Amino acid sequence: MPQGSISSSDDAVGVGVVNYRVPVVETKAQVLDNCKNIANFVEGMKRGYPGLDLIVFPEYTTQGFHPTKWSDLTTTLGGDEVQIFSEACKKNGVFGVFSLTGEEHPDGLNPYNTLVMIDDQGDLAMTYRKIFPWTPQEPWTAGHETAVAEGPKGLMIGGTICYDCNMPEIVRDTVMKGAELVVRIQGYMYPSKEQQRMIAQVRAWENLAYVAVANMAGRDLVYSYFGHSNIVDFDGSVLAECGTGPDEATYATLSLTTIRDARRNWTAENHLYNLLHRGFTSEPGGHAKNPFEFYEKWINDPEGARDDVEMLTRDHDNPAKATTAKIAPPPAAAKIGASS
Repeated sequence: MPQGSISSSDDAVGVGVVNYRVPVVETKAQVLDNCKNIANFVEGMKRGYPGLDLIVFPEYTTQGFHPTKWSDLTTTLGGDEVQIFSEACKKNGVFGVFSLTGEEHPDGLNPYNTLVMIDDQGDLAMTYRKIFPWTPQEPWTAGHETAVAEGPKGLMIGGTICYDCNMPEIVRDTVMKGAELVVRIQGYMYPSKEQQRMIAQVRAWENLAYVAVANMAGRDLVYSYFGHSNIVDFDGSVLAECGTGPDEATYATLSLTTIRDARRNWTAENHLYNLLHRGFTSEPGGHAKNPFEFYEKWINDPEGARDDVEMLTRDHDNPAKATTAKIAPPPAAAKIGASS
């Protein structure tokens, strides 16, 4: 869809993504001050892009990820942080996607890493808890289900967080629940900039889905974050992209009819239809049966599937404690000119 304007329409959902400057906060008061800054950012974006229907902020933008004080900064879905975001969305008439790192766990386990989407009335529209925390660094308790909810103008939106999208299964499951736009909030750092930019385009193409990525920029106490928040069309082409600077933002419009028409009428490259209608040119209707032994085993024998994976990789979380045979180092290179 052609881009370049700041408006939207009944058929075009206006989406903004933000290279939010990575916050370094140590107290609850600092967290709430940061939330007010995020709320001001929402207001400024709506003023500058009057067509804005949905704004997306990166992972870790609310509480940051302090290396020693992260557990002191947790909150709840009913906490002051979410209330500030709710008021900002209602005031400006936009949907917003925000990060909670972390959300208190009801059973006293480590917190969740949580995405919340708030609607234009200030109500909580979606909650998603990160299924694949970035091991071994992130301490968050893993979530266990994908999430999809109706967004502005009826656009169906699914939530993912950072490392999640390295797993193709999570985006496919989200899309199979009806998502037309997959939102990826992330706090991704160097050196994996190029890989993560490509991931967004590949996930869009293989799922006939829009993808909107919001990434942090700048440096905290540990990492440097590369920004490049972007919005990707369902054909894998980039519609809009930030650079590496903190607090950059960009905007694009997503057509409702265009993606629905493609999913309805594309034949070649309709990866969603073709996945469950294998070989329909030869045999009308094709095959729906799952041809992948790994997925059958994962469902019916998860521990057996885990054993298979450990045979390919290792049998302990810590490589130093694994009993899997180590790979022998290559022989030392012979010195040039050494006598035989």
